[in-house]
Amino acid sequence: MTNYKSILIVSMPVLAATLFFTACQQPSKQTERTEHIEEAPATAMHDSIAVVTFQPEGGGWGFKINKGSHNYIEQPFIPVIMGRTPFKTEADARKVGELLAAKLRKNPGGLPDLTRQELLDMKIAGVE
Repeated sequence: MTNYKSILIVSMPVLAATLFFTACQQPSKQTERTEHIEEAPATAMHDSIAVVTFQPEGGGWGFKINKGSHNYIEQPFIPVIMGRTPFKTEADARKVGELLAAKLRKNPGGLPDLTRQELLDMKIAGVE
């Protein structure tokens, strides 16, 4: 019974602080494009690299890779292929963004590379 009490005593302040800070956040202003932020895993918090998907003005999907509070890479089109074709789905944009973010975490000083074969292996719509 004492284990439950100690867990309850420890978890209550954490829960209260979480609720307080969540309730105090103000919604951001609406921009011309819609951004979709997925909860970042704990490792992304430590290296402060996050993937954010968005819908460019012309339609489709793109992604940004943020390093800390700065926009490090903004990719409104499918990289590597000819033309300026946006991703057809948010899931495809996120998959490619997460792959590049993982490469960036392994080599924080440089820009990640991507090959056509990697896009084909991920079955990204619009890549042939």
